[in-house]
Amino acid sequence: MPITLPAISRRHWIKGSLAAALAPCWGLAADNKLSPETWVLFSDPHIPTDPKAEARGVIMGDNLTRCVNQTLKLPSKPYGLLVNGDCAYLTGQASDYSTFIDLIRPIREAGIPVHCTLGNHDDRKNFTAAMTSVQDPRPVDGKHVSVFSSATMNWVLLDTLDQVNKTPGILGDDQLGWLDRTLAKLPAKPTVVMAHHNPQVPITTEGQKPTGLQDSDAMFQVLAKHKKVKAFVFGHTHNWSHTQHETTGIHLINLPPVAYVFGPTRPNGWVIARATPEKLEFELRALNPAHDEHGEKYQILWES
Repeated sequence: MPITLPAISRRHWIKGSLAAALAPCWGLAADNKLSPETWVLFSDPHIPTDPKAEARGVIMGDNLTRCVNQTLKLPSKPYGLLVNGDCAYLTGQASDYSTFIDLIRPIREAGIPVHCTLGNHDDRKNFTAAMTSVQDPRPVDGKHVSVFSSATMNWVLLDTLDQVNKTPGILGDDQLGWLDRTLAKLPAKPTVVMAHHNPQVPITTEGQKPTGLQDSDAMFQVLAKHKKVKAFVFGHTHNWSHTQHETTGIHLINLPPVAYVFGPTRPNGWVIARATPEKLEFELRALNPAHDEHGEKYQILWES
């Protein structure tokens, strides 16, 4: 299993083996055992080749740099940065990824590994060439998936990219089968599944086209089989929100965009996820600190 953009400084890594994958995670310092595990979540940075390019009134490179700098000011070092898709601007050019890598280099130099998923504006070939090591054999042919674990929880990162620069996404039968087998083999810890695309709501209007994850129902059927799965985290809609799935009760966390918003009143920014043996808490860090939802927290109790 490849490590996506590993930390440049490895002095504090702990290497742990999973049945489905091998991935590093940060260990808690000896004098900090009671502190929560901190994870940083970005989504939809949409980085173009030119770091000063602007779209929808936003300079995407500047926004990513602000999120990176704020992450580096956290009081405790995060276990990892998870970037949930659309790393590139529109069509996933190789030069887009070069700029993205340059902009997040301070994170890696701080000793924090970076794990990425693919969104509909990413190009799988260019993404893989720029940001992963050789993945052989592939757990899912033609897909980029990751699994890693900490002392408290498991993360499973999926690949919903279908066609570059086309809105809908899909997992596919092979990835759904892999997901089912992987969840069954993971340690008995609370588990969060992450993918770029949002769950697809039923299409009720003739001619309406899907915009989210087209096999959402099939995915939730798999997730519901594994009680350790507590949440599904996604991006794509450029909208911060949190709710629960109607039939499974799985928590749904929609990450805000690092780049631009689709609604003028919605926040952009990033999210801190703090995990303890009892709960996982998400906190919105809006790039506009005056936004009404800046600092908003949403908790998932593991035993609920």
